[in-house]
Amino acid sequence: MRVLITGATGFVGGRLTERLLEAGDVIVGLSTSGTWPRSLSHLNSHARVEAFNIASAGPAACTELIKRKQPEVIYHLAAQSNPQASVDFPIETWNVNLGGTLNLLEGVRLSELRPRVVLIGSGVSYGSPPTEFIPVDENCPLRPNNPYGASKAAADILAIQHVLAYNADIVVARPFNHAGPRQSEKYVLGGLARQVAEVERGLKECVIVGNLDVVRDFTDVRDIVEGYYLLAKLGAAGEIYNIGRGVGTRIQDALDFLISQANRPIQVHVDPARMRAVDSPYLVANPAKFRRTTGWSPKYTIEQTLKDMLDEQRRAIMQ
Repeated sequence: MRVLITGATGFVGGRLTERLLEAGDVIVGLSTSGTWPRSLSHLNSHARVEAFNIASAGPAACTELIKRKQPEVIYHLAAQSNPQASVDFPIETWNVNLGGTLNLLEGVRLSELRPRVVLIGSGVSYGSPPTEFIPVDENCPLRPNNPYGASKAAADILAIQHVLAYNADIVVARPFNHAGPRQSEKYVLGGLARQVAEVERGLKECVIVGNLDVVRDFTDVRDIVEGYYLLAKLGAAGEIYNIGRGVGTRIQDALDFLISQANRPIQVHVDPARMRAVDSPYLVANPAKFRRTTGWSPKYTIEQTLKDMLDEQRRAIMQ
């Protein structure tokens, strides 16, 4: 298959590229940098990446790109994907997450081609779900409580409009939290793994944390990209699919596990400044629709994911 991946050089994009190469796909990645980062340098000889800013390019440039590349499948990952950063930079977040999606989908429409588009939304769009919708299925009302969740919800609605109005072949994936090796320290589990590794090495005195009582549905990124691959093949146009393990993990429990793997005692300090002004205390997916459609099931336990993340951070510190 000829595949186009927006946001290819990010945490998820790199993993997806690896998975699609295993499947024998011919891949062109798009990113603002136009180069694979050092952590993905092994992809240099296997997948091209081009400089392309989907938020600023406009529909005409997107149309020209799609006509030139003739993709059979487009995975749209490009986004400002950090909820906390979206609070600090809401305009930029909306420009990328909704504006970039509009540019891409208009480019598809104007190209007069009909590639399968896997649009990546987010479980964060559900915000703090009402009790009767926990665990969260696709019928739960969208009640986003930050610009990231709101902009991703708007992009999902835009995608459905393109399906209904223009017969576009778009399937919407709505993944819940994911983690795994190579994840940025800006995200909670990536940050905790890094800090535990640093305390082990004597580089800092303690692990500094915020709210440890929130519960999230963490899925290994390697399982997430397998889900995207399956949706490209088996998902129905105009449908939305929640992706997650369907099991909640308390942040405190994740930290306790990381500490249990450490080779020395780890002290923890709670920093009130790290508490979010608005947060969802409990967000867990009901992935039944997704599993029925694709037959997907996760291969990685949360414990294996955390062990892999900690081991990676240990290696990074040694370099």
